[in-house]
Amino acid sequence: MSGHTDWQWKLREAVETIKARYDQIGRKTGAPFLAIVYPPEAEAAVLKEWHVLTSTLRPEFDVRTVNVLDTTAAAVDELGCENVVDAMRSPMPGSNPETDLAILWINAVAARVRELAARPPAGRTVVVLEALAALYPVAGPRDVMQQLWDSGQGVVSTPVVVLIPGTLVERKVYSFLNCRDELMYRGDIL
Repeated sequence: MSGHTDWQWKLREAVETIKARYDQIGRKTGAPFLAIVYPPEAEAAVLKEWHVLTSTLRPEFDVRTVNVLDTTAAAVDELGCENVVDAMRSPMPGSNPETDLAILWINAVAARVRELAARPPAGRTVVVLEALAALYPVAGPRDVMQQLWDSGQGVVSTPVVVLIPGTLVERKVYSFLNCRDELMYRGDIL
């Protein structure tokens, strides 16, 4: 199967999974995550197709999107870009600015997911994480999913679709941006 056909199939399969198995997404692993791994170079086409396909879910499903790039940029803006650059250039003794930035971004994305999941629904709610490449190199999709899971089971009770640019390496392992392998031990993966 070609890469183009593969990601299109995955998107259609994800939409069908939402329709047919909404309540069972991630049930076997205890977390309501559905990851779709696609080639990073196809991101624009993937997002365009995904938005078209998810528009067919209305009105039964209320699809809410978290643009990770926008969320991380807002978090940096709050601190001030100059402050972040200065901290990276001249870290305080004993500090790790990359880890601090990762924590800031992961918490911002997790807070946005919880905020969208908590709003009154116009249908069965589905939260989608897109533009995850913005996390690289300080964090990855697994970090965000782990934060959502660790912040309290049941906090995220709605399915969360995670659009991951990369390559599926094994059944539960993907290579984020083809740069870092991550194990997805909670949730379902396509």
